[in-house]
Amino acid sequence: MTSTGDPRLDTAVDEALSAGPAVARALRAVPADLLAERLHDRLEGGAWGCLDLLDGRPLLRTPALERALGRLRDEGRDDLADRTLLVDGVLRDPDAARRDAQAWAAARVRPGPGATPRAASRQESLDLARTGTPTQVRRALTRLAVAPGGEEDPELRRLVDELLHHPVAGVRLHAHRASRTALDRRTYLGHTEVLLGDPQPSVVRSAIRIVCHARWEPAAPAVTDLLGHPHPVVREAAAEGLVRLGASGVPPLRHAAARARPDHRARYTDVLERITTARA
Repeated sequence: MTSTGDPRLDTAVDEALSAGPAVARALRAVPADLLAERLHDRLEGGAWGCLDLLDGRPLLRTPALERALGRLRDEGRDDLADRTLLVDGVLRDPDAARRDAQAWAAARVRPGPGATPRAASRQESLDLARTGTPTQVRRALTRLAVAPGGEEDPELRRLVDELLHHPVAGVRLHAHRASRTALDRRTYLGHTEVLLGDPQPSVVRSAIRIVCHARWEPAAPAVTDLLGHPHPVVREAAAEGLVRLGASGVPPLRHAAARARPDHRARYTDVLERITTARA
């Protein structure tokens, strides 16, 4: 149908996920491993509907796919995970290895003749994390996160701040993991708060769980606002999280209930009652 770099494939995927069964059938002509490669960032962001395009097709086992299936099972979605068949073997298109080699080379400094290859410097990694492809950004960010002194590095904090707003969900999630790895707890939970406004419902749900399990009180107003989120999974997670926060969730809930429309007030008062019952 298309080549690996053809943007028409991304367009076809978007149409198939929107409501295009005919397009979805046409995508069956695309090699499964190639399609999985193009769905990588969507799966990293928890867009599990993408797996419908891969249903029943053997896929080359990759770390990204194994992570996705692990997250599915953690969320109790064993039925969906079981429909995804991972195999060992060469299923990728012949050009994939060349592209991977190019991406990796771009993340390193090219040595002169006879020189020993060296890892990119800190500044080169910072620059690449801001200007590279999503894969290059993730690799550069990993190098920065594991480097000594990351917790005291204000430039790394600023970089994570920026990447939490990256258009690719996989990059946003990787930036959040880098914050957890390299930065202090307060900064990490502050970065988690940013993801409460993420466009991906699955990302928002995970962020709610993190801040509420950590009993991070500054997030209580933002979590309260999510009781009005259009996605029911997010609303449910917000309610559960506020109950876990307990007393710190009461003031923003009362504030929201006092200002809510009469037909929306119950979403706040119901959670207040659950908190009162849990504390009794």
